[in-house]
Amino acid sequence: MKRFTCCLLLSAGLTAAPFAFAQSPDAALIAVLKSDAPQQQKADACIDLGRIGTKDSIAPLAALLGDEKLSHMARYGLESNPDPAVDEAFRAALVQLKGKPLAGVIQSVGARRDAKAVETLVKLLGDSDGETAAAAAASLGKIGTAPAISALKLALGKIPAAAEGLLRCAETAPKPDQAVALYDAVRAAQVPPSVKTAAARGAILARGKAGIPLLLELLKGDDAVLFGAALRAGIELPGKEATKAISEELGKLPAERQGRVAAVLAERGDAAAVPALLALARGGTPQVRVSAINALTRLGNAAAVPVLADLAGSADAEVAKAAQVALAGFSGPNVNATIIELVKKPDVKVRLMGVELIGRRRIVEAVPELLRLAGEPDPQVSGAALKVLGDIAGVKELPALLVILQKAPAPEAAAEALSSVCLRQSVCVPGSLVVRKAVYGVLPDGPSKEVSAKVAELVKSGLSVIEVSNNTFGDTAPGQPKKFRVDYTANGVAKSATVNEGTTLRLELGAGATPPEVSGPLHAAYAQAQGAPKLALLRLLCSFGGPKALDVVRAATGDANAEVKEAAMRALCDWQTAEALPDLAKMVRAAPSPKLKILALRGYIRLAAAQEVAAAEKVAALKQALAWAERDEERRLVLASLAGAPSPEALALAAASLDNANLKEDAGLAAVAIAESLTASHPDLVAGVMKKVVEVGGSEALLKRTRDCLGQIKKPDGQAK
Repeated sequence: MKRFTCCLLLSAGLTAAPFAFAQSPDAALIAVLKSDAPQQQKADACIDLGRIGTKDSIAPLAALLGDEKLSHMARYGLESNPDPAVDEAFRAALVQLKGKPLAGVIQSVGARRDAKAVETLVKLLGDSDGETAAAAAASLGKIGTAPAISALKLALGKIPAAAEGLLRCAETAPKPDQAVALYDAVRAAQVPPSVKTAAARGAILARGKAGIPLLLELLKGDDAVLFGAALRAGIELPGKEATKAISEELGKLPAERQGRVAAVLAERGDAAAVPALLALARGGTPQVRVSAINALTRLGNAAAVPVLADLAGSADAEVAKAAQVALAGFSGPNVNATIIELVKKPDVKVRLMGVELIGRRRIVEAVPELLRLAGEPDPQVSGAALKVLGDIAGVKELPALLVILQKAPAPEAAAEALSSVCLRQSVCVPGSLVVRKAVYGVLPDGPSKEVSAKVAELVKSGLSVIEVSNNTFGDTAPGQPKKFRVDYTANGVAKSATVNEGTTLRLELGAGATPPEVSGPLHAAYAQAQGAPKLALLRLLCSFGGPKALDVVRAATGDANAEVKEAAMRALCDWQTAEALPDLAKMVRAAPSPKLKILALRGYIRLAAAQEVAAAEKVAALKQALAWAERDEERRLVLASLAGAPSPEALALAAASLDNANLKEDAGLAAVAIAESLTASHPDLVAGVMKKVVEVGGSEALLKRTRDCLGQIKKPDGQAK
């Protein structure tokens, strides 16, 4: 029985299968079109029928062509169907519909290029509805048969769209002479300026080489619209003959047109235009000369370089600037050599301009000439050359720069160049630069965030130059000016820097980053130098630091030259490593002037706080500084430094200044900063000092912080004291 049932089911399935396959694949979609389904559902069915495209769907879709809401979608479903019955349906609709549905069907007829519909479309050219007439003209232009063209010619000047239809015919014309005839017909008619421009451009391009006379005629003509058409055609018309013809006409055109035609020649990219552009650059009006210079720059022909070099020294500032900018960005093998020749000219202005261009292009092969200029007596030329040398010179130029420094009447520029060269030779040894803390935001008290990890990541990648911006760190305070502060060590030397947003910070790498081939010549030159050069070299050595430089500075503090002696003492006051602490202590006790004593004491306080020693030793040094201090300004510096050595000794030293009315706020701030680290290890000491801070009083912020600190101290029973 079970087997019999299975056979019946199989038989039924095989019997039903032919009926299923006999059904049209678009039957369900057609059913939707004939139903009361919503408009969107019918529109979707039209789209799907456009993809399937069977004969069965033509009539249901055609029935919707007159529907204002679905006509567009019905046309979509029909246009892609290759069946000839679609064209029959569209032709039938041409004589039945009105308004927008009719205009849409006309467009579909044009899209399918149905030549059999031309007769009806010609009749519709004269329709009172402007949209219908325009659609008919456009479709006749797409169909482009002889009857369609004839009808459009007859309508030219009467129906605006007829001209555009003829332009379409011209674009698809099988032969150039046919296209030329159509373009000329449109040009001769009364048509809108945009259509006239398109016809003129087409007439030139369709003629090929034979279109050059027409191009020149329009370039010279009075009609501004046709001049614009000629400019566009001038860019597109191929061949050197066209370039040559336009170039020959360039100098004959009115000045107000020469610049625009020069731009056309630049767009063509043909070297044949260079002679005409060079002539224009030499002798046109200032504005035209600038246009010619810009065109020559775009062409990049080497023949332009000598002329540009001459124009770079023009009396006309606008022309000179354009030529200099052109030379700065000009490409080609002979450009650098031409620019180097400029610095050999007798005219100082030309030489200075040459130096500037060398700097802009970073022409390394010009370094020998720059060194020669750097030794010239003219301070303007010498200074300009030294500035560029600072940017492009290398280690091998150090001896020559040192000689210039020793001979220069005003060595500041030479010293600056030397400093730049030396800094660029400095190297960041892996692990030598350690970021301790970095903060970005509205410093010191506004919104900010710590960015130490980000800076450390940049340093690890080999960077020692940090771009301080929101792009690097994120915007911590939108609309507010921000700052960046970083504390770090370079080769063991503690350093810090604070800069504004939008600047670039170069982290100083210190003496350990200065290679011997740089430091060696500097030390040797210092040993032989006298006067101002010696002072400059002393400052340069101090900027790099290191034990050897410190020895030089120590020796210079006893120099017979008073200027050298004071410079050395000031250098000790600014020294960055703790090795200078004994020297500063000696200077504090026996400074030659009160001002130097203050500077030495400030340097001592700074180094005492930064040295890597036990807290007790650091506090002892700061205690000594406090004993030496004769002014509250230095006493405040000591108190502010105590927080870096949190210990009972530091807390006691801060507490000792609480009774000084001028210092009680600073002493209180120092005390609470230290106490916050000692609440667990020295609760009784902290409690006593904090109670004294409350007793002597201070700012609201200080007292709140003091009470919070007291609240952290626990009694033996676990309660707060």
